[in-house]
Amino acid sequence: MDFLLVQFGLSAFTFDTQNHKYSQRSYNFYVFPRPLNRAAPDCRFMCQASSISFLTTQGFDFNKLFKLGIPYLTTSEEEKLVKRLEERQKARDEVPELIPISDDDRPQIEEICTRIDEFLASEAEELIIDKCNAFIRRLVHQEVRVRWPNKLRVESKSDCSGHSLIVQRSGTREEEEHKEIQRREREKLEIKEAVGFSTVLKKIAESGKLIVGHNMLLDICHIIHKFFGPLPETYTEFKSLVHSLFPRILDTKVLCQSQQFKENVPSSNLNVLLERVSKSPFKIPDIESVDGRSYITLAEKYHEAGYDAYITGICFIALCNYLVLILLIFSCLANPSRDHVFHLTFPKEWKLSDISQLFSPFGSVYVSWLSDMSAYVALNRREQASVVIKTLNKATTYKIQKYAEYQASLETNLNTRERKRKLSTSETDASKTEENSISTNGAKTTKDDNGWEVATGKRRRRRKDKGDAEDSVKKKPFTEASWD
Repeated sequence: MDFLLVQFGLSAFTFDTQNHKYSQRSYNFYVFPRPLNRAAPDCRFMCQASSISFLTTQGFDFNKLFKLGIPYLTTSEEEKLVKRLEERQKARDEVPELIPISDDDRPQIEEICTRIDEFLASEAEELIIDKCNAFIRRLVHQEVRVRWPNKLRVESKSDCSGHSLIVQRSGTREEEEHKEIQRREREKLEIKEAVGFSTVLKKIAESGKLIVGHNMLLDICHIIHKFFGPLPETYTEFKSLVHSLFPRILDTKVLCQSQQFKENVPSSNLNVLLERVSKSPFKIPDIESVDGRSYITLAEKYHEAGYDAYITGICFIALCNYLVLILLIFSCLANPSRDHVFHLTFPKEWKLSDISQLFSPFGSVYVSWLSDMSAYVALNRREQASVVIKTLNKATTYKIQKYAEYQASLETNLNTRERKRKLSTSETDASKTEENSISTNGAKTTKDDNGWEVATGKRRRRRKDKGDAEDSVKKKPFTEASWD
């Protein structure tokens, strides 16, 4: 994580439900942890010669990076900067103790004071005192308060040439209070500028929006380390932190390596992936460009972060659209048409040849036996389904029903049996007190748990009803998928 993050690509896709198109705005940010003032962190970083050489071949603008790169801070660095500002503002409101001026520093201080006297005698608006270290600047502030109370205002200034002091004449009390307010606002603005691009990442984290990247694990690590704080030491803590910051993350590299895409996507390389989703069975979606805020696929700018983000978004949408199509196909297969299937009840003596003979005018059939007297019959020529019922529903030796009608009758019978069962259960509960006390020929009998009845000292065994146990017909397994 000691390597520098130099460019950040961001592409925002929005779907318009009215015209069913996407619009996108893409951005390519140069980011550089440039200290905007002496209180801001001055970080050190690593770089690799081959990486610098590669970026140069791709047209990377290093001058723009170091001169205009957007600064950034972690959360802890921002908090430290705010605390230092508050301490500095508090120190200005207090009157510090006088510091004795040593003989070594006195000549420089006297020379500065002489320049201030000359400034007061002139009509100049301000006096700039260059090349002052921190201790000399503090002594100058002290001498101005002692020698010219309420007459001068002194402010520190730092730039690329070093630190300096700006001396100006004081205005009225109201004017000074107004300038102090402006000064505090300016200092707060400096902190916001120092926080810089970290504000964008915090807004993204707060939004909870879906974040899509390509091979983005290392990107996530850099984002957390550079804009939020140090990475956790354990995987569990890292996983928890990532999900708390970005709860909705998808990686197109991982996505296209899944089972649904393995056969159609030979490589997860981003430019190869774009080329693949541009062809059947994939389709690149219609995307409306915004002037000055968009890329186009024809103008290739690989390895520019903004363009890579744009391409990642396009590939993701194309992959998702393909997935939706597959799901629609599967949903159709999950509920296939049964209009060509019939339920047939027939005499026990019938065999397969009898059923085939019955349906012979309509072509070959597939028979799935339910019992010795019933079966499902599926037509191979589905277009004949509408003729079957009209032709075969007049016989008395057999009964034919459409598959849907038979299934509906099964549900009706099931509901009827369920209601009867509930009624029977309630009647049983009402007569529960009489179960173990029964009169037989005027003699009182009792029933034990094994089904025995005891009457006048004699024992007689009553077997429980076995219901349908005598039914010895073995039903052949039936699979609906076999007649699709």
